[in-house]
Amino acid sequence: MSQKTFNYIVGIIFIIISALHLIRSILGWSANIGGVEIPVGVSVVAFIIAGFLAYSGFKLGMKDITKEEVAEEDDMLSDTEKID
Repeated sequence: MSQKTFNYIVGIIFIIISALHLIRSILGWSANIGGVEIPVGVSVVAFIIAGFLAYSGFKLGMKDITKEEVAEEDDMLSDTEKID
């Protein structure tokens, strides 16, 4: 799996997590862990953090495309230099 693919998969996973936290915040769903109720405010914070991580994953995926293109151009240039 390439780094670009990995970053996009991470972005998709975190956007799903972010959306679920947003839905929980809007609809007021209850969440209990070990018998302790988790406040809705925790989901608001988790929505922001997961949203940032999704954004970062997609942004890093785009940077990898640019790096791959640059690497291909460098390979093409070095091939032409070998011919000369």
